[in-house]
Amino acid sequence: MSRIFGGACFGCKDMRGTTPRGTTPLQDAEGPILFWRVQIAAWLMLAALGFCIRYVAYGSAMVAWVLTLLMDTLGFGLTSTAALLHARHPGANRVQTAVCAALLCVGASALMAKLGVETQNALVPDYAPYALRNRVPMAFIYFLGVFCIWTLVYFAARAEMKARAERLRALRAQTRALQLELEHLHLQIEPHFLFNSLNTIVAEIHDRPVIAEEMTRRLAAYLRYSLSQRNNAICALRDELGAVETYLGIQALRFDDRFKYHLDIDPAALDMGIPHMTLQGLAENAIKHGKLDEDTPFRIHIRARREADALTIELDNPGQLDRPFDPPHSGVGLSNLSQRLALHYPGRHRFSLEQRAERTVATLYIQGTSCFA
Repeated sequence: MSRIFGGACFGCKDMRGTTPRGTTPLQDAEGPILFWRVQIAAWLMLAALGFCIRYVAYGSAMVAWVLTLLMDTLGFGLTSTAALLHARHPGANRVQTAVCAALLCVGASALMAKLGVETQNALVPDYAPYALRNRVPMAFIYFLGVFCIWTLVYFAARAEMKARAERLRALRAQTRALQLELEHLHLQIEPHFLFNSLNTIVAEIHDRPVIAEEMTRRLAAYLRYSLSQRNNAICALRDELGAVETYLGIQALRFDDRFKYHLDIDPAALDMGIPHMTLQGLAENAIKHGKLDEDTPFRIHIRARREADALTIELDNPGQLDRPFDPPHSGVGLSNLSQRLALHYPGRHRFSLEQRAERTVATLYIQGTSCFA
């Protein structure tokens, strides 16, 4: 049995468009919210730790509270301002950025240390008995550690989010390319079907004008359905069955009593989705190769069954395969179908054409929903 297996799935969500060039973690849709949540949570935790340290050092909850409120609010403001400024100028040289970040960490630490000590002197003129000595150097080291850690975490998170944005941009571009390919394949099969149907009608006009007229009516009904579904890559099996019966009715008029068809459909499968015009392509191929000669009657069978989230469709016709099934060399209809299945159900489909006794059987298996549904 010849089979077509889809390649790796690149993602099943429809992601139109791309991320604007130069987008930073603070400019994309989720970045600002995530940044401010982490920023606020981190400084609240740091404030709680600072309050405990100051309370132990000075033995006064009021002093610890005032110092914490002043210093950690200032630290929050300084880091937030730095992040916003960097977000507005994301394309700076890395070396320059690193030097500026280091200088800002040192400057902000010195400012915070000096301000903190002066505030302590104002609040506790006689200096608390448990306060640490060398207050300015100790405060400077403390704040320098805080700002350095914040800077490293910020740049690491920004690099990760930028890499994620690049991956998302590539995925969106790839998804759009697949959508365009699907549109091309869909446009390709419609003219092919219409051309074949019109040739069939033209062949009947001279000898059987009444039959040709009825064929035209049925073709118009089919095209109305096709146009109503032109924006739907995936259609319900029940709708596709109705359309393919219209097509088979045209062929029944063409061949009179020589052609019969039979449908055996699992009711549970009727609401499952399949690519638009899939059944028509299989039916057209079955009629083309099942018509052995001008006088021999022939019949085709269409079966569909559902198992969990998987759909299996079989269509058989009389005849012998000339060679093993090869999608690229199997004609427009089947080649088109193979490509569309690979795009809609990557890794979750099989399509085969095999010989069973005196009949040729096309088997289509799809699992789950289309990546573009």
